[in-house]
Order: sequence, then structure tokens, then C-alpha cells
Amino acid sequence: MSPTMRAGRSARKPYGDVLAMDAVFEAQFRAIQRRMAARGVTAEVAWTPDGQVDYVYEADRLLVIDEGRNVGRVRELLPGAEVVPEERQRPEGEERQPGNTTMLVSIENLDDGRRTVPEALDLLEERDGSARAADGPPLASPNHVLHITRLCPAVEPEVPGGMPAQPWPPQRAPAEKARRILIGIVDTGILEDLPHPWLAGVRGDVERIGPILPSGLAHIEQFQGHGTFAAGVARCTAPDAEVYVADHFAESGAERENVIINKIIRLIRDLRPQVVNLSAGTYTRNRWDSLGFSLFPDLFPDVLLVAAAGNDGTCRPFYPAAFPWALAVGALGPDQVHRAWFSNHGPWVDVYTLGEGLVNAYATGTYTYREPPRRPARQNFAGMARWDGTSFSAPLVAGIAAAHLATHGGGPEDARRAVLDATRHERGIGAVLRL
Repeated sequence: MSPTMRAGRSARKPYGDVLAMDAVFEAQFRAIQRRMAARGVTAEVAWTPDGQVDYVYEADRLLVIDEGRNVGRVRELLPGAEVVPEERQRPEGEERQPGNTTMLVSIENLDDGRRTVPEALDLLEERDGSARAADGPPLASPNHVLHITRLCPAVEPEVPGGMPAQPWPPQRAPAEKARRILIGIVDTGILEDLPHPWLAGVRGDVERIGPILPSGLAHIEQFQGHGTFAAGVARCTAPDAEVYVADHFAESGAERENVIINKIIRLIRDLRPQVVNLSAGTYTRNRWDSLGFSLFPDLFPDVLLVAAAGNDGTCRPFYPAAFPWALAVGALGPDQVHRAWFSNHGPWVDVYTLGEGLVNAYATGTYTYREPPRRPARQNFAGMARWDGTSFSAPLVAGIAAAHLATHGGGPEDARRAVLDATRHERGIGAVLRL
């Protein structure tokens, strides 16, 4: 493993251009590492020269777009590199999706000795200057690990004051005339038997809570309820929309870049949503475009991808939100005027909206806090939570975009333009969408 992780920085301190290795990130990364190891995948951290966290990636694998000469060129420049067998490039039971041209290349047996992924990419760039792309995706990249943890959500859930039965922001009134619009939410699935009226008819991969504790309440795992909360937020701004919540991040709140793009391809091909919400992302090596997600606009020109900007208080691009074709959403504080303390920012963020103090549907049961300063306290939840993060700013905007498409028709660029036309520009923040 890389150098010893250091703890102690405040979780509420902006991190500047890289992620600070604080106790919260360490706890989350260790959970990701353990859960991925159980599936035979090794997650590692890449470090900056000054010892800060750069990005998280899968060990011993490079990601390549299999277009013509790319894979062959990588193998030529890195003797001993081998294409990973196709059946080992995806989780057990998953099928390779038509149009998914991502390939994994193993670097476990390089002729010049074992190297880490960053070292192998340094060597690749040294041998072929075209591998260091100035614009667009590189020849090969790490197989980055996308997170809904740390990056989304910003903090762990809290019990809302007064145990409200209604969400905040409140559900909008349905439109009189609206066509069918489906929002695909790439997240952790949907909880069963939800009593909340604003979630009526929401479908998805079922997320079950358990086991039952001696108290008689169910045990809530760390990432459970995230997809349900996101779906609730989207439904509050798009009450007429159909919503499908996919279980793409159940394992430790993280997944590899090639696996996620493969799952999104399947989701869109099977269900044909007009809007996809992704409350997750990754920082990338050298700020390169995400190689896996570079395929998206060509594969799905008629789908709007709404993506969370991330929760590290940095201006560093966060992918896929940072792509110009995606709708990147940052978070505002409760006053809806100032940027939330955790929200990423910069010219690549398209719009900011409420991301603190949101109240919506959650699991019923007992949650044990995993992160400082609350760890190891327990809290009982009764089907509602207060949660912060660009994780939830994004589905709020996805709902607004879907509502526009339902009422006015058009395509993804029309919905994107409608969202941006509804904003006002605030000095020092950018485009702000107030509720």
C-alpha cells in the first residue's frame, strides 16, 4: 500500500486543489478497500508529490478505449501488458454491453518489472508523447474508482428536527399536461414499502435493510438509503416523472469506471430514460477527461446526464460532471445565496442549487455513524432524514430538467438551456437556481 494515511484535518476545511487525507476520507477509503477486496479487486490511492491524495484507482489495470490501434499500441509500448479476459472485466452475472468499447489491460507482468499504475502510465507517456493528451481522453488511463462517499454525500444522515412527514423542498404541483419522462438514477437502489406519497410509483432495484438488531429495529448500512433519498428529491421537483433507481453503487458506495459505464449503457438501452442522474464521480490523473465517460455523448446524444460536482471544496474538475456536455451541479447553503461550505466550484460547474438541509425519504432502523466526530454513536431513523451534499443538489436539478421536458418537449440541450435560463448569476458563485 502507499504511504501511511494521516488523520486529523477538519472535514469542513476546503481542500484546495487536491483531497486532504483526513480521518473521514481514511475511514471511507478503508471501507471501499475492504468491500472491493471481497470481490477480488484491489483499490489503491495515488499520491501527489507533497503527500496528498490525488485519485483512487484499481491496482494493476489500465483502462483503454478499444478503437483500432489503441490496445495494440499500449501493449507495444509496455511489453508484457496483456488484455484482461473479457469475462473478468465486469462483475459476475453482468453482460458486456453493445457499444461499450472500454478494455482493461493488465500490467502485472511488464517485462521491465512490476510497476504501479501511476508508474506504468509515466512510462507509457515517456515512450509515446501522444499518451499525454492535451485535450480529450488519453491513450490509456487508470481505471478510476467513482465514489458516492466523501465526494457524495458530504456528511452522514441526520434525524430531521421535529420528525417532519413532508420533504424539504416541498413537492411541486403536477403539471396539467405532461408527457412521459423517465429519470434514471444511478445510485444504491430503492427501499421497499415506502409510505411517502411523493415516491408513489418509483421503481428500481430493491435495496433491503437488515439484519434485525436485538432492539427490534433493522441495521442500516453506511450507504443504504442514498438512492431513495435522491429519488425523493427528484420527485419533489418532477412530480409527474417516472423514476427508476438502479443499484450500481451498493458495494461500499464505490465502483470502477469501466463497470459503471457498462451499467449505465445497460440502463439506458433497457429503459430509455431521457434524463440520467449520477450523484458520484472521480478526480482523474493529470485532470484528464474520464476515459470511460468520454464515450457517453456519442452513444447517447438524446440523454441528459446530470452529475454532482463533488463535496471537497475544490476547483479541481470532478468527472463526469466536468465534461462540457454534462450538467454539473454544485450546492448552495440553506440561504440559497452562498455556496455550501463543501461544494466543489469553478468554471466547469454549470449551476448551483440547494444542497444543505434537504429532508427526504430514508430507511427505518438504526444507523451507526462510521466517521468522526460522531463515530461510533447510534441513531434511530423513522423513514426520513436530513442530508447534505451535491449528491442531492443533482437530482433536484435532474427533476427540474425532466419537468421541463414533460411540459415543453425537446431534447437534452433544450432541458439544459431551460435550467440555465432559470438561473441568476451571483458574484463569486456563478449560475444559481433558487427554489
